[in-house]
Amino acid sequence: MKNFKIVTTAQLELILLGMDNSKCTTINVTQFTEPKILKKDRVTKVPHTFTSVKKLSVLNALLNTNYAKGVETQLERENKSKDEYQKGVNTMPIDKSLSNNNFCGTYYSKAVIEYRPFEKSYPKTKFIANGKITDKAKLGDILPSSNSATNQGTEKEIFWRKLYVANIRRISIGGEKYKVVNPS
Repeated sequence: MKNFKIVTTAQLELILLGMDNSKCTTINVTQFTEPKILKKDRVTKVPHTFTSVKKLSVLNALLNTNYAKGVETQLERENKSKDEYQKGVNTMPIDKSLSNNNFCGTYYSKAVIEYRPFEKSYPKTKFIANGKITDKAKLGDILPSSNSATNQGTEKEIFWRKLYVANIRRISIGGEKYKVVNPS
């Protein structure tokens, strides 16, 4: 690919963990994930026929932001007290002791990045079911349900995501573009 540096997942992990960056950084990321699907449709209770469902998303995001600070800033914008924010439990604490930055670390020895999707990123998403691009509507109600944060106290939700580096297919960061190609 033109302008992309070709790297393996292991090389990208080392690049991201080694980045010395404490400023808010904009990225564009293409991620390929496998959502945990239900065995039966949530509404019809009929078992589905999909052997695999994967999700390909392209979005813009911010790195090196602080989730709690983002929630508190939003509360200020809404003229609300910071006390309305009730900190929840971090179910995926990232170990950043091996990293030179605030956005990348490890979770059970697997490299992970934390990011905040751009408010108006409008991610482009495709679903691949049984190896074929499939309209989301044809999947029925087998994908995980999305829940809004109930602890922020804000009218406008502040989103926060964590992504295993192994699920990154392309990333533009720090003026560089990387494409992940893993040998079979």
